[in-house]
Amino acid sequence: MTRRHMEVGTGLALALIGAVTLYGSLENGIGWTEIGPAAGYFPFRIGLLIVVLGLAIAVRYALIGRQRRPARLAAADPAHPTEAVAAFDARFFEPGSFGRILVLFVPTAIAAALIPSLGLYLASVLFLVFSMWKLGQVPVWKGLLISVAVMVAFYLIFEFWFQVPLEKGVVLPLLGLE
Repeated sequence: MTRRHMEVGTGLALALIGAVTLYGSLENGIGWTEIGPAAGYFPFRIGLLIVVLGLAIAVRYALIGRQRRPARLAAADPAHPTEAVAAFDARFFEPGSFGRILVLFVPTAIAAALIPSLGLYLASVLFLVFSMWKLGQVPVWKGLLISVAVMVAFYLIFEFWFQVPLEKGVVLPLLGLE
């Protein structure tokens, strides 16, 4: 898999997200009502922009850097393709890099899976402690102290200042933090 494949795939994925946004906004109406724009008016336009930009990214990276070798060189060396290898055609994952990605992705996925039961705050504390300990090589006690302080700050900011309740799972309500 090359960087070109990843760029084209990212552009297509972005266009798909835009298409889903378009579809959802059509269900809410995209026109103008007596009181102003319908609920899907602005999301439709944003979705359309995302589709166009996603397709532009995909097309751009599909075509960028593709240079044809002169026919005489291609005929003299038939074992090689007629297109020169561009920077976007280099391997995307170098040896060992996929493992480094998984070291961060797996704990993130586990923390996300724990949010419904533990809540955002406790799952985030566990994720931060593990990440600081394993990836940052910070002592566990220091990671625990920092992550608890950060999550207490998040709790105060979101619950009291913004008054936006975040997922608390089943544990925090048992402790009286609803």
